[in-house]
Amino acid sequence: MTYTLFYNKNIYKINKISFYIVSLLAILFIFIALITTYNDYIKDVNKLEKDYFNSQKIFIKKETQRALSFINYKYNKDRKNKSLLALQEEIIDAIEQMRNKNNGSGYVFIYDFNGINIADPIFKKNAGKNLIDFSDPNGKKVIKELINISIKKEGGYVKYVWNKPTTNTLEAKISYANSFKPWNWMVGSGVYLDEIQKVIKQRKHLYKQKVLSYVLQILFISIVLLIAGTLIYKYFTSLIQKDIKIIIDTLHKIDLIDYEQLTFDEFKTVSKNINNMTKELKYLNASLEEKVQSRTKKLQSSQEYALQLVQNQDIFIKNAIHEINTPLSIMIANIDLFKLRYSHNQYLNKIEAASKIIHNIYNDLSYLIKKDRITYEKEIINFSDFLISRIDFFDSIAIGNMLTIKTNIQENININFNDIQLQRICDNSISNAINYSYQNTSINISLKIKNNLILFEIINQSDTIKNTQEVFKRYYRENTLTEGFGMGLDIINEICDKTNVQIDLSSKENITSFTYTFKD
Repeated sequence: MTYTLFYNKNIYKINKISFYIVSLLAILFIFIALITTYNDYIKDVNKLEKDYFNSQKIFIKKETQRALSFINYKYNKDRKNKSLLALQEEIIDAIEQMRNKNNGSGYVFIYDFNGINIADPIFKKNAGKNLIDFSDPNGKKVIKELINISIKKEGGYVKYVWNKPTTNTLEAKISYANSFKPWNWMVGSGVYLDEIQKVIKQRKHLYKQKVLSYVLQILFISIVLLIAGTLIYKYFTSLIQKDIKIIIDTLHKIDLIDYEQLTFDEFKTVSKNINNMTKELKYLNASLEEKVQSRTKKLQSSQEYALQLVQNQDIFIKNAIHEINTPLSIMIANIDLFKLRYSHNQYLNKIEAASKIIHNIYNDLSYLIKKDRITYEKEIINFSDFLISRIDFFDSIAIGNMLTIKTNIQENININFNDIQLQRICDNSISNAINYSYQNTSINISLKIKNNLILFEIINQSDTIKNTQEVFKRYYRENTLTEGFGMGLDIINEICDKTNVQIDLSSKENITSFTYTFKD
């Protein structure tokens, strides 16, 4: 992966890529730091809000408990010395003086369990009124709920809407209430929620300023580091480029490098080695030119001789093939006449088989010589009849090798193909199967149409082919003891490539099959 990424790259580009990667990582780090800081800010603000709200709840609970402690103290101390009415008036007067005069929050109010207002230092007009059925704008019976929750052992909190004395507006409020059971009093204290929100808003603002300052510090330090890194990168890149330019320019001139001008020790070492090589090359080049001229003259004369030799060889092969064809044709014709007159003869069969083998080799050589000089025109051929005729031609050769040819040929299969090329495919495939099959076995030849494609297949029993790709190369033979020149499959492969015929070769467990799929 590393090799692929930096393949064919120069040092400048690699440095540039590295710089971009580092910059990207730095930006990613800043982004993560900012996201983390923001998330921490949200968590801290939520905690701040929750903690302050809880602290206010604790405050009003303490105020209520302080009032109850005072009532209980006065009750135990003076109940025998003072009348009930006088003692209650003294307690109520004292409690009404305990209110928060700044914002109307935190004052203590008292109601009896029937809902009658006993003490309310802010709304004195409610004194003596029964407010048990009073409901706030949300329909909540405020006094009734406060009385019900105060009867519990630990008391409790109630949220509702109440008139705020400092603004004379309805505001959300939370109160804590508990009871003084000897007199069936509900004692409570509350705080307006808008006051809580004001304080929280102020604290949020201060905390936000603090976080913003921290973020700005991070950005400032990151920018300074990025600028410093960029300047350092550009400085060292320029030094590297300078050294490389000196080396490249000198090499273009095929001269010695002045390594004293270089900055980096590594480049100096490389330059010294290059200088040594340059000296050696100059020395070799001086004597090489003379040797090249001498060798060139010899090669020219050798090339002329080789060309003449190849031409003479080509003429000889053409003449030899032409001269072979006439006596070979006479031999095969006379063998056929002899067989018609005197029937079969085992010795004559062997002569016939040998003649046909030579005839097949002749056809291969003739095709190899002519294939690049002529055009093989296509025509409609009855493939079924054509294949049967070629099997008949090789039948005597198969019998001579103690083999049986079994056929499964679908009738009247027509194909648009050149007859010479089709014969080379059929003849060399059948000949190849005969050459390599085990004795006393059968060669199965089939021809059929499947899915609008013509399939020609030859299956025989032979040694497993180890190199299924190599067998199509010219002169390749896995078994050198078997007859053949190794040209047949090469010719087949070349014809199939040119005519869009697919070859499938399978050789497993001593069963070999060649399947030819004619697509057009």
